[in-house]
Amino acid sequence: MIRYLLPVLSLVVISNAILQGIVDVKRLQGILEEGVKSKDISTLYFSLKGLKLLNAKIPDVCDVITAMKWDSDNIEQVFHLATAAELAGCQNFLNPDILAPPVAVLDKDNASLADTYHAIYTMKAVGKGAVYERESALKNLIQVLKKDDTPANYAYLFALCEHMGCQAWTAMHAESALLAADETDSKMLHFDGGLPVTSAILSTIIRSHKFLKKPSPLTEEQRYKFGAYLLSRRSVTSPRGAALLLDAAVHLADEQPTPICVVFKDKKYITADYDTIEFSVTDLIGRPVPNLKPEEVVAQSGTRLADDVVVLSKQPLSQEPNEQTTFILNLSKIKAQHGLYKISLSAGSKSANFNVAVLGEIQVASVEIGIGDVDGTTSPKLTTVAYPNKLAEKLQADHLQKVSLKFSVRDKFNKAVLVQQAFVRVAPLAGPEEAIYVAEPDNTKTYKVDLNVAAVSKHLSHASGEYSLTLLLGDSAAAAPVAWPLAHLALHFGKDAAAVGSAVQSARGHRGALDEVAHTFRSAEARPARAVSDVFACACAAPLLLLLLLWARLGLNLSLFPCSLSALLFHAALGGSLSLYGVLWLQLSMFDTLRYLLPLAALTFLSGHRLLRRLAADKTR
Repeated sequence: MIRYLLPVLSLVVISNAILQGIVDVKRLQGILEEGVKSKDISTLYFSLKGLKLLNAKIPDVCDVITAMKWDSDNIEQVFHLATAAELAGCQNFLNPDILAPPVAVLDKDNASLADTYHAIYTMKAVGKGAVYERESALKNLIQVLKKDDTPANYAYLFALCEHMGCQAWTAMHAESALLAADETDSKMLHFDGGLPVTSAILSTIIRSHKFLKKPSPLTEEQRYKFGAYLLSRRSVTSPRGAALLLDAAVHLADEQPTPICVVFKDKKYITADYDTIEFSVTDLIGRPVPNLKPEEVVAQSGTRLADDVVVLSKQPLSQEPNEQTTFILNLSKIKAQHGLYKISLSAGSKSANFNVAVLGEIQVASVEIGIGDVDGTTSPKLTTVAYPNKLAEKLQADHLQKVSLKFSVRDKFNKAVLVQQAFVRVAPLAGPEEAIYVAEPDNTKTYKVDLNVAAVSKHLSHASGEYSLTLLLGDSAAAAPVAWPLAHLALHFGKDAAAVGSAVQSARGHRGALDEVAHTFRSAEARPARAVSDVFACACAAPLLLLLLLWARLGLNLSLFPCSLSALLFHAALGGSLSLYGVLWLQLSMFDTLRYLLPLAALTFLSGHRLLRRLAADKTR
């Protein structure tokens, strides 16, 4: 059965110049505030870091931090604890022993950049992170980087340069680091390592250039592609993911010119009663776009997708009073023309295409229905039924006739329109079976359906009786679908037909559990007569009997029989194998026989090989 259709519209992205979405800061803040309640060191650290980025109130967690247990061999955990204490303003609550792990790491000759970063920033968090020989330290770190120059190690070194005051080195290598980003579908940029590495590199590069008061190395294209990647990760649910996403998004949104984001604020369609659509024009984190004038937000064009007719051109959007990020597009000019439209929207010098729908009411002015002969000898006598009434009389038809329908669909303004879905459903008054047929329009937008009763019968189990006839209409641009019960039919499918409700095997398949399948094996073939079996057995045994008779007549010469263990074993195993074949005929199955035959065959092979070697050696002597 056709269900009611709900208009579901998708945003179609044609241009990458405008990002289609924003980072939901409120949702992420809720994740971070919930994470502050955690007893896990890492979760608490990322929650506090994210709240700090948002300038949100940080709760008192000093007692929680003091009570936390930490592993001195896990420098990353020690870093999380010390930095969380710094963010919460309770460094004085930390145990002095927290300095031992970072000191031990820095004393190593082969410490990784990750461990060095965690160690130095741990000491910085407790006020002990001063670096005195910066040039020497930087050279040592560069040597470590050369051994493993992954994007993650670049991120650690950029962060260490922020602390050591060597941001100039970061600025010198920022462009080459950005060129190492991976590109996905020519739309997104990210670094190997995912969100953590991408967030760290972007934030450290942007902060370093701001410190040096240098222009950002990020090109406009890179900003939009990194922004597209961050939007693809905006569904994060953990405090760690929320903090990393916010760190990158906030820094990228502060870049100028900032990436522009445009999204539907509410609905993506208009109706006869509501003829405006609201767009939200913001930066990556939902703030107003700096230096963007309201008159620069323009609908450059609007095109009807059905026939590519242009319905609007260069129509400015109006800004919502007291709400800088909301812009309203008035589509009253096309509200009478229901369908799908492509709107080209520009904000400043950037643009993108959006699909919107004009939803209209659809209705059936009238339906002509009647019964006629299949061969066309008599034309059907049509009766007109007005929507939403039902045909008063019951229509009767047999397997030599057809049911004909003709109707047109009109909108609210009585204009003939075409719909995406037009069906006629035939179903019994009570029962699960149904037959659904597609109604096709002609050049005048009139829909016609001819239901051959004989052809319908195979879909209804050839069960004669009373059926309901229902007209079903739907369209993605329709405010509501139509399900109109038109008439009752009394159908007779011929002399071989059954009645509705009788036990007939359904052509559409059985509903419910099927009968248990019972396998019947082929019966054994008849055995031959006993005399035939005996003659055949004697014929098979004749060579053996002849051998025994000759041995009895001529005698056995065992003088050359080798008296060795291998000879005895070979003949015993060979005799056992032959005897086993006899038992197979009488009692054993094939698998049981193979189980006994394998060891006998192995013994026969080994002893026979040994026997043949001895016989060959005896001949050469």
